Amino acid sequence: MGKQETGDTAWSLQQRTVLVGVDFSECSRSAFNKAREWLNGYRGRIVVLHVIDKSFTDKCIQHKLGTEAQIKKSLFLEAKAKLKEFLDLEPAAEVPVEVLVCEGVPFMEINKKALEYQADLIVIGRCGRAADMDTLFFGSTAERVLRFITRPVLCVPPDTEYRRG
Repeated sequence: MGKQETGDTAWSLQQRTVLVGVDFSECSRSAFNKAREWLNGYRGRIVVLHVIDKSFTDKCIQHKLGTEAQIKKSLFLEAKAKLKEFLDLEPAAEVPVEVLVCEGVPFMEINKKALEYQADLIVIGRCGRAADMDTLFFGSTAERVLRFITRPVLCVPPDTEYRRG
């Protein structure tokens, strides 16, 4: 038992990074809360990531809803405001929370940022806002993240109670 206690102590003293993919759905809210629970009592930080889907940006440009610069600026400002609102609805986290917004293909950006931030865990909701034919036939963002990542992933289904330990 002495080795186990030593290992647990060493593990708890290390700085942990948890990356949470957020699309503003209730599933992503559950994912954020699971990340907080997972880090409870340990040193660490949560990186909250929202990815602006590049295909959506391209469609806005294609339909001439503004210049590329105007559209991107608008989408980034809106995403940052929504993330602030998203986090304001949660009790203050016991660990630092870093907010990150980027543009790209969501599952690819989640994977890239997980590697860049050396995330110990990625937490994502199993269901999100996207409900289109690609999701039905080719898999959700969560499934795509799971296919291509080499880091641990906690995929949170809707309305799930999770208890560590």
